[in-house]
Amino acid sequence: MNENMNRLIVEEIKAILRGADPIIMEGGRTLLAKILKGSQEKKVLQLELNTCPVYGYFNTYKLNDILEKIDWIIDYDFLDIQYRGKLPMIELFEEQRIQERNESINEA
Repeated sequence: MNENMNRLIVEEIKAILRGADPIIMEGGRTLLAKILKGSQEKKVLQLELNTCPVYGYFNTYKLNDILEKIDWIIDYDFLDIQYRGKLPMIELFEEQRIQERNESINEA
């Protein structure tokens, strides 16, 4: 991880977690970065990930810079990587799932 990246602002954390939501245990950090970049890649469009509310949130950033932000999120236990066979998949930590559930209840 880039040593210059000390922390993310709350809005960036929320955007990354929101972007991870549709691909939990379905995709990895690169796919998440492509969502946040606003990629027009075939897989992103086929899975309709361009409809995600944070699609393109980091559209002015390079993909590697977005990956560093995602790695920060993983390093600070907001997200986890679990393997399905040989493929790394994004997963929320249990506490994060509980918090998101409570937030969705409050939004209703």
